[in-house]
Amino acid sequence: MAIWRVQLDVGETNQYRNWLKRRGFSSANYYSANGFSLEKMRKMAMDGKLHAIQCIVGKSVRWYYMESQAELARLRGDLS
Repeated sequence: MAIWRVQLDVGETNQYRNWLKRRGFSSANYYSANGFSLEKMRKMAMDGKLHAIQCIVGKSVRWYYMESQAELARLRGDLS
């Protein structure tokens, strides 16, 4: 499985989000707003075809996906 789970404190979220952006990860909100299928992305991550990070902050869960892999999957037609 290509999903990493990270538990964060509220004070760490901005720092960790910036760290993710520098490493090529974008939030699920970005992909949803640009027409990507989040259900398919999550399935691909569970199948090991797409790197994803699940950030847990209290009761909130946020997903981040590797942008380069998501773009390639969309060009191949896997996420349309």
